[in-house]
Amino acid sequence: MRNRRRDKTRALRQRVLILCEGAKTEPNYFNSLKQDASKKRYLTAVDVEVYQPKSHSPLGLVREAIIKKKRALTKGNPYETIWLVFDRDYHKHIEEVILMAGENDIRVIISNICFEIWFLLHYEDLDVNKHFLKCGNVIKHIQQNYVPRYHKNGKNYQQLKETTPLAINRARKMEEVFERGVLSHLKFHEREPYTNVYVLVEYLLDL
Repeated sequence: MRNRRRDKTRALRQRVLILCEGAKTEPNYFNSLKQDASKKRYLTAVDVEVYQPKSHSPLGLVREAIIKKKRALTKGNPYETIWLVFDRDYHKHIEEVILMAGENDIRVIISNICFEIWFLLHYEDLDVNKHFLKCGNVIKHIQQNYVPRYHKNGKNYQQLKETTPLAINRARKMEEVFERGVLSHLKFHEREPYTNVYVLVEYLLDL
């Protein structure tokens, strides 16, 4: 039997911020994970927030994360980790965003072409040479082949929970193909299709 006092202390120690650019899919997914019966007790100190910069650039997202990090530290209640979650979306200044995040010990979770790539990995292996022109094509593929009623407002973690370990393995395998194959020259934000959402999901599941 678990020591409840120890579990509570552990949850309080692991104060985490997940800052999402998307207003629906990403926060819905992570909030659904937080509310899962098997994880709810351990993720009480995980904050999932949405911030949409006026510039529609992840530069605004990383700047907001730095502000929140400093504010939490000043209040004596720092975050153990901060994660930025956004889609590649052909944003300019992406390398500057990654550099700023690294300098401030902030983790970057990026999906190319969109977050639904992570959902798709729950259903199939992805060929790194298979490209989707836009996010709508990924969604249409999911709807036509796996979830006819898929929509961004769904609490998708609950629907995908059973195959999450499989998706993690597929994401790792895709990462290895990029790192060791003919596309190894690409920086991680240049890969497509690509997502490293699995890194954050594994982190949360291990808390």
